[in-house]
Amino acid sequence: MVFNSSFPPIHYQPSDTFSAVFFNGNIPKERINKPALIDGVTNEQYTYGQLLTKITSLAAYLHSIGVKRGDVIAIYSPNHIQYPVVIYAAVKLGAVVTTANPNYLASEFAYQLQDSGAKFIFSHDSVLQNALEAGSQAKIPKSKVFVFGSKKVGSHLSIDDMVGLGASKVQSLPVVKYTPRQLKEDTAYLCYSSGTTGRSKGVMTTHDNLVSNIHQLYAFEKMDEKDTTIGVLPFYHIYALNIYLHFGLWRGTTIVVQSKFDLVAFLGMIETYKVTILFIVPPIAIGMAKHPIVSKYNLSSVKFAMSGAAPLGNEVSEEFTKRLGIPIKQGYGMTETSPVTHSNPMDKIVTGSIGVLAPSVQAKLVDPDGNELGYDQEGELCVRGPNIMKGYLNNEKATKETIINGWLHTGDVARVNKDGYFFIVDRIKELIKYKGLQVVPAELESYLLGHPAIADAAVIPRPDANAGEIPKAYVVLKPGAKATELEIQQYIESKTSYHKWLRGGVEFINEIPKSAAGKILRRILRDMDKKNLAKAKL
Repeated sequence: MVFNSSFPPIHYQPSDTFSAVFFNGNIPKERINKPALIDGVTNEQYTYGQLLTKITSLAAYLHSIGVKRGDVIAIYSPNHIQYPVVIYAAVKLGAVVTTANPNYLASEFAYQLQDSGAKFIFSHDSVLQNALEAGSQAKIPKSKVFVFGSKKVGSHLSIDDMVGLGASKVQSLPVVKYTPRQLKEDTAYLCYSSGTTGRSKGVMTTHDNLVSNIHQLYAFEKMDEKDTTIGVLPFYHIYALNIYLHFGLWRGTTIVVQSKFDLVAFLGMIETYKVTILFIVPPIAIGMAKHPIVSKYNLSSVKFAMSGAAPLGNEVSEEFTKRLGIPIKQGYGMTETSPVTHSNPMDKIVTGSIGVLAPSVQAKLVDPDGNELGYDQEGELCVRGPNIMKGYLNNEKATKETIINGWLHTGDVARVNKDGYFFIVDRIKELIKYKGLQVVPAELESYLLGHPAIADAAVIPRPDANAGEIPKAYVVLKPGAKATELEIQQYIESKTSYHKWLRGGVEFINEIPKSAAGKILRRILRDMDKKNLAKAKL
């Protein structure tokens, strides 16, 4: 059966790019001098009025150097108060933004640049050398690499430099117009996701996807000008992009920016800036629920917390609320859904549930043969609605495997009760979620097979209380070859960014279990690992 949202359908009149929804030059008077973004370390602030001025000036400069509709601009930086300046300036010109994990190695970033067809890079100076190396591989000239901040780095102009140069060019800034059809078809973002399996793919998120999702979010989150939140989740991830830089700015909220999570600094910012709403991931919730340092801070300003990106256990939820007196709820979504499809309404939070369907979203649960299931039955969660991606860039095959007859197959197994609350119970996709970050087993296996001592390998998720899941490798050595667990772990660390490291360890076995068709039977390996963990506890 098809499950429908209990909320009324969303209604809006799209007339321009999604940036116009937030910054169309008509900022309410009460917001002009209100802080939009605050650097949580330096206390540097942009008011809503200043933010609009910077966006317009940067857009004018980019236009003057040839940025045009359809060009792809890459952002490679930790969280920074200038992040939304780049996003909205680019989109104001009809350009496409692709955001990259700043912990990516140059080779990983180069893949994204090449796949997305990026022509310009905005990099933080802390990762500039990686950006230049990746840009070189993608044949992006150094003159098209810019840096965050107020000062040039070598020959690379800073964002403040560009804003200053663009201020006199604002009058010549073109107005990019879109028809309603183009808003549904033209890509605004290319965030990269592994989907249900395989190497990272560019998710083509349209303007209409983004606008519809902020209206869908409003059914659950009523934050406004009186609220303050902390931008601690990485801005390159669609969860943070939409909840902070789209929804938060649309609602007039103040966002305190934390460039990298540190629990003590995070708690200090909550106390200093009297933060009212927290958007977090399970590892942060665990730290707040369990770490003794938390009791030293005044967190009484916080009204509620929302956790997403990975499942949050019942025990942690209950301990969090019991210790802090702060309600915590879960939501659910994917990069492919822009991202929110489910959340818990504030007036009825069900612990352990991802909540109810967002407005204008439908869902169904299907068995392996594609048969639709009913209440209290477990099947793959499929969703459809205006927030579903256009598809994967340069990958029609993966798009057709993921969106079937208009339904996006999530790769997660769920059940729904008679009250309309959904629960994620398993995962059929091979993805590993380390602190909400995606790790693709096939990518690590490919690296492992490149090791001179390894004949075969498989990678599985190992449950972890703090991270959710950590990658563990099973390895078959070549006859006569020798390698230690530490050596293989260090080998992977040299090839990948930190969230892909083999924190679950390396186990040497004689043979990787496979089906007749040669597919790795990961369930057998997961069962082996479960038994080994159980024995270790005895």
